[in-house]
Amino acid sequence: MRRLALALLVGTAIIGLALGLAYTWVVDPVKTYQTGPDALRTKDKLAYLALVGDLYAIDQDLDLARERLAALDIKADGQVLAALIEQHLDGGGRPQEMRNLARLAEALGASGGVLLVYAAPPTPSPEATATAPAAEISPTPPPSVTPAPRFQILEQTALCADAGQPGRILVQVWDTAGKGIPGVEIVVSWDAGQDRFFTGLRPEQGTGYADFEMAPQTEYEVTLPAFQAEVAKGLSQDLAAGLCPTTTVALDWRVIFQQVEQ
Repeated sequence: MRRLALALLVGTAIIGLALGLAYTWVVDPVKTYQTGPDALRTKDKLAYLALVGDLYAIDQDLDLARERLAALDIKADGQVLAALIEQHLDGGGRPQEMRNLARLAEALGASGGVLLVYAAPPTPSPEATATAPAAEISPTPPPSVTPAPRFQILEQTALCADAGQPGRILVQVWDTAGKGIPGVEIVVSWDAGQDRFFTGLRPEQGTGYADFEMAPQTEYEVTLPAFQAEVAKGLSQDLAAGLCPTTTVALDWRVIFQQVEQ
């Protein structure tokens, strides 16, 4: 009887396994899908784009970069890449992640706008100079030290924000002639943290323009960390009653930094 029961148990297990395999292989087989980079979500596609820029920085192969962009179904055009970089930054992405992609966009013909953030002044090439006889060498005067640019706060004004919109810090950075300076790093800080953004990302607002969205019940300070600059303090979107129309729920702050003549 034991042998019969064991045989029935083994037989039942084999039949169950066979039915399971038949269902998996024949009735409802697992479906596999192969998708390319072009099917990625926007956020993932931007991350893949950053990788394309990093690879271009390594191999400097523009044709291969075009092929990689084609795999993403993205036109190999500098202005298209510049627009995607701006989209990445508007979504809270860090400029460092897009630096190599910005250089690829420049290689593909784009200029200005968001790319001004990454523009670096050209390194002067050494020029050959004739060597005078030893007896005629005159002492070289010490190089003159150029003082670091200084910026003062030309204006710090509270404004009524657009109806129903949160408050923003609207920054302008000007040179001594009142012309906007692109690519200037701005640091905004508050009790719980700090953030950085750059001028020139919205050229339609001016080459020296940048903005930052404030949170309620938070006080901010703003300055230019790369220069000797004054600090704009006491910036908050919180609105006192009666200052603005009833449709306004927050304050904006306009802060203008202007370079001081040395």
